[in-house]
Formats: sequence, C-alpha cells, structure tokens
Amino acid sequence: MPLTLLTTANNYQKYKIQIAAALTGQDLKVDEVKTVHDKRPICKAPVLDTGNGLVFQSNAIMRFLARNAPASLAYGQSVLDSAQVDQWIDYCLNEFEPCRGVWLFPVLKMMTLDMRAYNQAKKDVSKVMKVFNTHLQDNTYFVGNAPTIADAAIFSALLDMYSTVFAPGYIKGFGNVTRWFNTVAHHPAFAGVVGEVTFATQEKKAPKPKKQQQQQPKKKKQQQQAKPKKKKAPKPKHPLDALEPSSMGHIDTTKKKFFTQKPFNPDFFPAFWDTWDGKGFCFYKADYQYNSDNEIFWKTENQPGMYCQRLLHARKWTFGTLMINGASEENPPWNVEYCFMFRGQGVPQEVLDVPDSEYYTFTRIDVSTPEGKALVESCFVGDVVEGRKVLSRRYFK
Repeated sequence: MPLTLLTTANNYQKYKIQIAAALTGQDLKVDEVKTVHDKRPICKAPVLDTGNGLVFQSNAIMRFLARNAPASLAYGQSVLDSAQVDQWIDYCLNEFEPCRGVWLFPVLKMMTLDMRAYNQAKKDVSKVMKVFNTHLQDNTYFVGNAPTIADAAIFSALLDMYSTVFAPGYIKGFGNVTRWFNTVAHHPAFAGVVGEVTFATQEKKAPKPKKQQQQQPKKKKQQQQAKPKKKKAPKPKHPLDALEPSSMGHIDTTKKKFFTQKPFNPDFFPAFWDTWDGKGFCFYKADYQYNSDNEIFWKTENQPGMYCQRLLHARKWTFGTLMINGASEENPPWNVEYCFMFRGQGVPQEVLDVPDSEYYTFTRIDVSTPEGKALVESCFVGDVVEGRKVLSRRYFK
C-alpha cells in the first residue's frame, strides 16, 4: 500500500512532508480532506497512513520518511548530523512557528488581531531570523552539504512569510537566509512541491478592526433622524474586570513593585504580604505532567518560552515565574515548574484555553500559611524549590 498523507487545505505543514518524500525518493499520495476526526488519537491533520499504522504530527512524519530511506541522507550523514537536524527542526517548531503564526495569521484573517501580540511577534521573528542568518553565514544548508529535512521544515515555515509579509527592505537585513531560501527553492525536491516562489513586493499588514460603519448618504440619514435611536447595549465586562476593586490595585502595580530593581526587588515580599488581598488574587503552582521526558536540557528550556508566547492574551490578569529545576544541567530529567499569581479565585479561562495548559497540573497554593508563602517566595526569588535547584528562571509579566 502506498504512503498516503491526509491533510486539510491551506495547511503549510503538508509542504515539508511532501518535500521530505521527494528528498527521500518515496511515492506519497496526498489526499486533501475536510477532517480527520476518525484518525485516533488526536484527530488532527496532517496524518500519514503507512499501510501498517498511522503517524501524526508533521515533524514525526518527516522523521519517519527520512528513517524509512536512510540511503537518501535526508537525516544527515552521521549521528551528529542527525542530532543537528533534530535541533533545527525543534528550534523552528518552538521558537519560530509560534511567533510566525501571531504575525501571519491576522494578515491571512485566520486569527483576531491583537496589536500588542502582533507587534511583539514581529520582534520575535526578527530574533529568530538573526539566528538563522548567523548560522547560514558559513553554511550552505542548515546541516551538511545537501538539503535535509531540517531545510524542509524551516523552508515550509518561511514560505508564506517571504511571499506575504517580508518586504524587500526587511529581507535585506537577512541576506544569508534569503540566499539559502532561493537555493533550496530551486532544488528539484522543493520546486516540485511548491512551484515558483514569488516574493512579496511590500509587507501585507493585518486589517485593523472596523470601528464604525461609513456614513450613509445624506438622504437616508435625514430619513433616519425621525426614528428614535436605539441605545446600544453596553459591552459586557470581562468577569475578572468586573470584580470589586482590590486594595492591592491592578496586577500591574505588583509587577512594577517586584521589578523596581534588577533582576528583582530583594525587599519585595515582606511588604507584599502585609498588603495581600486574598479575596482579589490567588496563587497557583503548575507542574508539567511529563517531566520524565525532559532528557535534553536545551529542548526543556524551550518549553517556558513557548508557553509565555501563547499566554499573551492572559497577561492582563497573570504574573508568574517559569522554572527549570533539578540537580544540575548535566543530570536529567528536569522538572518544568511554574508559579502564577492570578486575578480572582481561580485559573483564568484565557490560561486554560492555551493548548499547552492541558499538560500541566494546576494546584492552588494556600498563602494563608507560612508554608504557602515560603513556597511562593522560593518560586519567585529562591535558589531552591522543594529541594530542587533552580537551573533556569524567567518571568511572565
């Protein structure tokens, strides 16, 4: 039975799979379907039907194709090459694709525009592009002397960016990336899948939400003047904005007090507990459910950054610390642990709606006890949390 890829329309992830099949010389039938609800366990495209079983998740499918044809060297020529291929695939997935989506999807009208997140995503994309550009200064491809599935993954993620939002002036700052992009775009395995690539002549920007309808012609307006105007129903407040004002003020007040010194105010907590409003705020600890899988430190470090990126819609009601804890950076596995202060008495829905949140166990911390306060303080400023050394910490503010 031939390999069959089940994918939905306009799914950019299908391109890297098709390119991987072309690089490895394998026949791949592509079926565009409306849904894969019958393909367990995640029921989410793309899915590869091998004839002997299903493989889901686009990067896993690429790796399967490369391992299925080792002579193609699409996974590199050595064990080290394969590890470097993995590092670039994972870096693209964790560091580039989240901010890529926040920039690109509002432009393509696939996501509601949030100007703060949109502008931050542009900055984050540029940071990743600088990393790509530096690496490609002395390398023709991301790994080795021929295209690999790492090139397929990054090319597919950049394709819509170059054709839609990367203006000519923007890509001048990333000449090495553009040289590489043109090189692989003309490689038969890539060109055979995506065809000729057209670069954007200017940045296509996300449309701003419409504030008011255009004024109607004068005649119609005069006719309507006789009709009583209907009062617009007041826009309902967000449940957390509708709470009684807190004696602690807005959550931003707490953030500012915490960061009056760098990296943080060492005298923050004594004054903080004196003014603590337990009715208006709460603390939760979030523990990753699959810490035994955290065997590679740099991959583990990517998790907090990616989670922060996806939490942007909840920042108005959230302040937190995100940690990687363990014995040392040389002794896996490591614990991914977060501690958050939330407005209200529970985890905000905006936090629960983040897809990654389902992989964490949220436990309320009772800060009416000395033990609870000590746990919060160790999470935010301590060197050790529950017996584990803090190896990496960042703040979500």
